[in-house]
Amino acid sequence: MRQSSGPLMRAFALFCGGLLAFSAQARMQSMDDEELSAISGQGAMLTVDASTYQNYQYTRLNFGADISLLTNIDQLSLGNYSRTGSTTVSGQPADILINNFALGRVDNANSADAKVVPFQIQDPYVEFAFQTNNGVRQLVGARVGFGKAQGDLSGDILSITGNLQGQIYGPASIAYDYYTRNGCPNLINCLALAVAGDTPVYADVVLLKAGTGEATINGQPINRATQIGIAKGDSLHSDAGGLIASLIPTLSTTSNCQALGLTTCFDLTNYKTIYIGKPGSTDINTGAQGIFFSLQNQNVPWQDLANAGNFVNTQSGAFANFPKVGSGADAVYPILINLYDALRGLPRQSTCMGSQAAGC
Repeated sequence: MRQSSGPLMRAFALFCGGLLAFSAQARMQSMDDEELSAISGQGAMLTVDASTYQNYQYTRLNFGADISLLTNIDQLSLGNYSRTGSTTVSGQPADILINNFALGRVDNANSADAKVVPFQIQDPYVEFAFQTNNGVRQLVGARVGFGKAQGDLSGDILSITGNLQGQIYGPASIAYDYYTRNGCPNLINCLALAVAGDTPVYADVVLLKAGTGEATINGQPINRATQIGIAKGDSLHSDAGGLIASLIPTLSTTSNCQALGLTTCFDLTNYKTIYIGKPGSTDINTGAQGIFFSLQNQNVPWQDLANAGNFVNTQSGAFANFPKVGSGADAVYPILINLYDALRGLPRQSTCMGSQAAGC
């Protein structure tokens, strides 16, 4: 049986090489005995898993390692090729395109007390998907993923293709304050938001088509999204009791990126730094699960390592997966943004030492 890799393997090799290049920039320096005695660590354990699903064969290399890193890259561009069709919802040139991409942050960056707060990764892996056609085993997809990940992800996010499941949350009063900052353009909306008061509300947010709020078109997922928000037909929700809380889902159903007069679709570029994992936590055990980046030359199902027994159906091209884990009250989201920040955007955290906030 012959094996074929072709341009996909070369593209994936460049991707992995880029990851290694900007995650391991350090100079060699000798250490004395005292410095060596203060260091402890554990070598990474490599295991290999093989599996099959439908007519695909998979080989996964698991690196039993914990990684802490601060990275900066001028541009992360994956799936850069001509793409058309009704599900391509922007004119961006790549499936995933992020300028000034960074993982981790630097607190007090422009002072003598500068401190690196690294992005944490647990149990990273690399996986390959194959198909056998006419006796030739062909590579059809590859991905890099993490068992858990936590920390700051920064960049000018111009487009994303894939699955991004987040949640916004906060008291309804924030929406009222934001809506009425320039008066009361619609009395009914003002009244509904005012009566809701401090009732806690929340909503799932996903990748959307700008202007319509559609997450799918003719049943197919969109690609090259430039916005995130509450999907068309979805709404704000509340677990609080009482009549007002029970009416919130009905009153706030979204249509054409609007609900109660509020914009419900937001440019990804509004969010310069997004915290991945539980906000405020530095414990990797509270990190987001199931994150991966993949490249494939056809639609490939990848095993969902965070939701046992499930598969993630990816599109041809580049794909990013930031899923929620579990359901209902037990759901854990990779991205949680309070309602105030969702409406106004998030500034970039410093990712460089000194006055330069990005691009170092």
